[in-house]
Amino acid sequence: MGAGWIIAWRVATRNIGLVSTLILVRLLDPSDFGLIALATGFITSIDALSAIGAQDALVRSPKVDRELYDTGFGLTVLRGAVTALLVVAIAWPVGWFFSDMRLTVVMLALAAGTLITAFENIGIVDFRRDLTFHKEFQMQVWSRVTGAMTTIVIAAIWQSYWSLVAGVLVYRTVRLVQSYTMSAYRPKFSLAGWRRIIGFSLWTWAQTLVYQVRDRSDSIVIGRLLGAEKVGEFTVGMELGLLPSTELVEPLGRALFSGFASLQHSAAALANMFVGAVAVGLTLVLPAGVGISMIADPMVRFALGEKWVAAVPVVQILALGGVTSIMTQACANLLNAVGRPSVTFYVVVTSTSAKLAALVVLTPLYGLTGAAVAQLAAIFVDIVLLLAMTLPSVGVGILSLLSRTLRPALATTVMVALLWWFGMAWTPSVGAGGWDAGMDAIGRSAIGAVTYGVTLAVLWVAVGRPDGAERFALSLCGTIVRRVFARTPA
Repeated sequence: MGAGWIIAWRVATRNIGLVSTLILVRLLDPSDFGLIALATGFITSIDALSAIGAQDALVRSPKVDRELYDTGFGLTVLRGAVTALLVVAIAWPVGWFFSDMRLTVVMLALAAGTLITAFENIGIVDFRRDLTFHKEFQMQVWSRVTGAMTTIVIAAIWQSYWSLVAGVLVYRTVRLVQSYTMSAYRPKFSLAGWRRIIGFSLWTWAQTLVYQVRDRSDSIVIGRLLGAEKVGEFTVGMELGLLPSTELVEPLGRALFSGFASLQHSAAALANMFVGAVAVGLTLVLPAGVGISMIADPMVRFALGEKWVAAVPVVQILALGGVTSIMTQACANLLNAVGRPSVTFYVVVTSTSAKLAALVVLTPLYGLTGAAVAQLAAIFVDIVLLLAMTLPSVGVGILSLLSRTLRPALATTVMVALLWWFGMAWTPSVGAGGWDAGMDAIGRSAIGAVTYGVTLAVLWVAVGRPDGAERFALSLCGTIVRRVFARTPA
């Protein structure tokens, strides 16, 4: 049920974000998105200094007290203040480096958002400790709705990148207010229990720093070599291509961390949860990622418009790479939950190094396509190393894991083969754009979804309807139907 609430939260908030993006791409230019992507890239990278993992440390700690909570709050505030000062310090050099002083002003404005987030009530960590994820759902939805509405209204009036800045600040302010209205805890600034947190948090903090370098290096390299407009195209293309990962896998991973932490002393239970999560996640993500890659051209032309066609190869490449994200999320969360964050840190350092090298070499040669391939290289390094480190620790063999994913892999293969036969896989849209491209994308999606669903069902029945993702999906649907009818008056 916890995973269900987190997935519902993610689906709701990301749908809000997706609708907002689809509206904003009609109101703003790629250069506007690129400008904000560059600014937030630097902000988020430095903001990692405040993401020291205090909440994760509290979640996995078997016993907590007020000293621990207040220390978590104090460390977060301290890091937030340092981050804001660093942002202010580099704002002018960044504007000079990219020859665009608008970046300086935007970064100064967003530095305030860093401080706002730092003062969030540490008491909301209880939502994860107590597995009351519906409260996180409420926090995220209302803050996202408010931020998105602010962005759209200001963009409609002024058609300026400042609408994106305003949306970020409103979103963070609403979250701050909700953290105090939804939790009765009132934190005090303290560093007394720092030794109890820092051992775990130090690795988490270092890991977050490297993640930020990896995730934001695209914007920096592309912005320097190709300009802000190309940053905007790459950023929006990456968002579309990684939709299955961000909408399904990331929220599932958030729930898995809490689950793994509660089972860290039972190897058998950890193994069962790990294998089950990978099987369920891949059943959902594999067809979605491959499907988005196949229909990228008509989808981009319809959803974003002709001025965003350069993002098509980015969507095609990253959608394929994102299908392995369920494995990397499950591995990383398991290692962190059982107290081995150092392993994840070294893996991320290795994959980040591979990506940076590939970015510098491939982007000047192949533009956005080269940058997307560099991202793919990092994904490949992650999955190989994390599986090698995780599977032996839980006593699961690679063949055993792959056997649980055989049915979705076969069903996806049938889906690809049929669309390829019809000339609908990785081919240009049949229309020039607009509604023609939209109908093309919908038609391809419908054929793919039906083919995958029917094939998966036939395979499941053929092997005797074993426990797995299919039974989980049927059980979930049955629960929803029963609740609907239970609430329907006679």
